[in-house]
Amino acid sequence: MTPAHRPAVAFGWDYDVGEFAIAGDEGDPLVRLVLDHCGFDRRIEPLGAWGIAPGAADEHEQIEAASVAVDLLIAVGRRVANWHDPGQRSADVARHYRWLRSTEPFPDAAAVARAASAEAGARLAAAAVTDHSWTLTEDIARGRLLVEARRTLGGVEWMLATPAAKLDHYLGLVHHPQEGVLGVTDDYALWYAGQARRDFRVHTLRETVPPKPARTRVPAPAAAVQLPARLAQRPVHPAVAAPDARRR
Repeated sequence: MTPAHRPAVAFGWDYDVGEFAIAGDEGDPLVRLVLDHCGFDRRIEPLGAWGIAPGAADEHEQIEAASVAVDLLIAVGRRVANWHDPGQRSADVARHYRWLRSTEPFPDAAAVARAASAEAGARLAAAAVTDHSWTLTEDIARGRLLVEARRTLGGVEWMLATPAAKLDHYLGLVHHPQEGVLGVTDDYALWYAGQARRDFRVHTLRETVPPKPARTRVPAPAAAVQLPARLAQRPVHPAVAAPDARRR
């Protein structure tokens, strides 16, 4: 990627450091202003990134801080990128962080439930299920338990499901297809439904692997606009908007 098309900041996540931001031009004062304002003031090596100080914000507050930083950078005409998927355009990155913050229902839940039901039925027909997993698999196959979201990682399938008779009473499920084992990992209270959906987006559906350079494509330029006069008034969680934020 040429310097003219290099993003001003690439945002990503790492297990050990949480949300981070890699500045393409460390000398850009607007980039530094936005990152400091949103709490990205801790230097992280060898990534060459900026992160939020440990204990200053939980994972969801960090995502909120990154989301605000993305919106502010776009507003001042700076291009942003998703470190895990460099081909995403600035608008894609903004939508990505809004998606990570969302507690709304999954838009494709019905289609996912139908596919999971059909697959569970096929496993039952092939007797590819352990005795202990039979009832749970049958509940999915018969539509008594609706799988709303799922993802396979390392050969293990993770699912978020809810009983058809008690929607929003979410269960976390894990399926080991090679062993025919299906089990419950989490049982969420009804009041936690929205957060359960958000957690599944953050912990399971989100892409967190390092980028593949071959996938990189040049994003469209972002239109330059004036820095909003109310920059300091933008909504940032108090934990990541400390007035004495310093680089470390």
